[in-house]
Amino acid sequence: MKSILRSRWGESVRIIWAIAAKDIVDAIKNKTTISIMLGIGMVMLSSQALPFLLRIKPTPTAVIYDVGASGLIDELAKMKDLRLREVTSQGMMEKILTESSETQLGLVFPADLRQNVQTEGQMDIDGFAAYWAKSSDVIKLVEFFEGQLGELVGVPVHIDYTDNRVYPNPDSDGQLTMISLTLVLAINIIGVFLVPYLMLEEKEKHTMEALLVSPASYGQMVVGKAIAGSFYCLTAAAVVFALNLSMFNQWGIAFLAVICGSLFAVAVGLLLGTIFENPGTLNLWVSLVILSLLASVFLKQFVGSSWPPIVKALVAWFPTVAMSNVIQVSFSNLASLNILLPNLGIMLGAAILLLSVVVWKVRRMDR
Repeated sequence: MKSILRSRWGESVRIIWAIAAKDIVDAIKNKTTISIMLGIGMVMLSSQALPFLLRIKPTPTAVIYDVGASGLIDELAKMKDLRLREVTSQGMMEKILTESSETQLGLVFPADLRQNVQTEGQMDIDGFAAYWAKSSDVIKLVEFFEGQLGELVGVPVHIDYTDNRVYPNPDSDGQLTMISLTLVLAINIIGVFLVPYLMLEEKEKHTMEALLVSPASYGQMVVGKAIAGSFYCLTAAAVVFALNLSMFNQWGIAFLAVICGSLFAVAVGLLLGTIFENPGTLNLWVSLVILSLLASVFLKQFVGSSWPPIVKALVAWFPTVAMSNVIQVSFSNLASLNILLPNLGIMLGAAILLLSVVVWKVRRMDR
């Protein structure tokens, strides 16, 4: 019995892989695929433009929380070739550091700063940096501001930045939001735009009929095409990851977000491909669907406390918003199950439901 089951499983895997491999190769030859991939590539490059420009000739920047209002910031601001930003709390300082597109140094001036300088003959300050900042860049900033502050107060200055790396909250904004949006955009455009044309091409070339009478079951056919679509979604995700390696802190959570999000996007694409026969009609509906999915992610950024609760609830149920939420968690150092489980459930539940409808639609084609 076990050998029979093993043989059936092996045959099922071979059939699924044959369908997936065929679609992967066909998509590479398709001009639509190439144009979509090039468009996604341009979006990815444009999202990296600002951080790249900021790193060409950075101005040493410090975000300072002066606990005791020592007035030292005003004196330091008079010096040249540096930038300062004063904040009213350490939490605000950490938020700015993690959301910035450039490496900045966080400094906390203690309440008894000037007294310590007079009694100890040196100045000790706690320094902070974003988790993604390169150690070499942080050291340069530390040395620079130790020199500037030492020149200002006339005593040696020591900035202790050891183990003072700061991480964002799951609801952070700034460049982390841009990376999250780029990842959601890349996966959903490829899944929703590319996959329907794989189905449409099967219909136009009448190879769908051959698949329907082949040994492949309806489920195997759908799974094979889902794997092919997921291959391209994951390829786009890999490029985004490669461009932002230092930003992701929890890779397991990031991979879960990408896999579940890709499965949903491919399921939407397969459903559209089974419903529509005409390329013009398909183009229209694909555009409307992708716009609504991506608009929900942008809307999430603007939903405030004054919005009606029904709007917040509806936005939260979009799988693209759920994917964005999980990606945001992967930047932080917190594995918030109350955020992860509901959002992963939304993506997987929507994907399974849509793939079930696709199997049902393909079954009806065989009648």
